[in-house]
Amino acid sequence: MNYSGKYGNQFVYRVRDDVSILAKKPRKTKKPTTEAQSEVREYFTEAARWAKKALQNPELLALYSSQAKGMRTAFVIAVTNFMHPPVVREINVSEYTGAKTDRIRVKAFDNLYIKGVSLKITDASGTLIEQGSCELDSLGSHWNYTATSEVPSITGLVITAVAIDHPEHTGSLSRTL
Repeated sequence: MNYSGKYGNQFVYRVRDDVSILAKKPRKTKKPTTEAQSEVREYFTEAARWAKKALQNPELLALYSSQAKGMRTAFVIAVTNFMHPPVVREINVSEYTGAKTDRIRVKAFDNLYIKGVSLKITDASGTLIEQGSCELDSLGSHWNYTATSEVPSITGLVITAVAIDHPEHTGSLSRTL
């Protein structure tokens, strides 16, 4: 039997994952909220709205439900994913000499799943040389980009990798050669 509601003025019952939990009654503070607290509350509200909408998508519902365990519901996983954008940690150019078909490897992380990684190569003045999507390697540890343009000298080139997750948040890293 699941219980919910208030027990006196000190405790409340909550139901999580079909289990009743007795917890302290939340307290309302009389202090005014700071600007930082207001920003965090707004961000949580935005995350909760996004998670509710995302869970209406069968593909995302399946993704987040597959990660749900115990008290970490699909909703909690979706909110967490919203609040943690992807991070690009490394751009490895050890196999890139400026030749067509040379490979550039990108290491990117997310708390759940990266939807894709794109890569852009520009010269020192910012002129675009090439750009495109990276492919996830067979081990799932790196994203690989295969160059499509011949570049006579790689000195001064700027390589930028951008990772994107399901909430459409991005993380990027640039490296100057």
